[in-house]
Amino acid sequence: MRHMYSVEGDFDLMIHWDEFFGAARSCTQGSAGNTAAGADSAGNTAAAARGKNEVEPKTNMMLLLAPWIVFWIAASIDGFWGSLVSVAVCVLLPVLMHRTKATLYDQISGLGVGACSIALLAGAPPVLVIPASYLLFGLMWTLSCFAKVPLTAHYSKNNYNGDAALRNPIFMRTNRILTAAWGILYLATPIWTYFIMQTDAASFVGAINSVLPALMGVFTAWFQKWYPRHIARG
Repeated sequence: MRHMYSVEGDFDLMIHWDEFFGAARSCTQGSAGNTAAGADSAGNTAAAARGKNEVEPKTNMMLLLAPWIVFWIAASIDGFWGSLVSVAVCVLLPVLMHRTKATLYDQISGLGVGACSIALLAGAPPVLVIPASYLLFGLMWTLSCFAKVPLTAHYSKNNYNGDAALRNPIFMRTNRILTAAWGILYLATPIWTYFIMQTDAASFVGAINSVLPALMGVFTAWFQKWYPRHIARG
């Protein structure tokens, strides 16, 4: 981060350095020269550690996005039935997450989608509720940029040695930038959504609003690989 060192070659090796040469692996290798009893003890400890890692639940961003996606598609087609389906997804979400690690944002998503669905069921106009749902989603992403751990880091850490990635300044800066980019996109989305909702294309607003996120997904996949390399080689 301070450009005191630079990295050349395959940066993925550097990202996963601790997985290959971490303390647990070093201890296992170091025990090779010990007595048989000591080796067995170290082996049992390592096996127990591996077992713990295997059963440790991980976060899942799809469970964060699912309630919103269902609401945006279903509620734009039919406010009543779409809201009921969305509420059903929110109710089932804790069951679907029994093997995953829930985050604060998973809980906020269930609350936000549930509130928007109830608003439609209570008779609130879809032309206001659906744009407001995009606004809530954008606020959730944007405000998380000011937290210690931005939203995307809670989920992308699974690919970078788990919680250890949260101590990596390059990883955190990359995720903070990406979280801000997604937040800005969804803060702007309510603007054109409001106007689309007043046209004959209102029932397709969920599909229309999936185009830019798809492009943003391509950008995200590229940026999260390019930016850390850019810093390390800068």
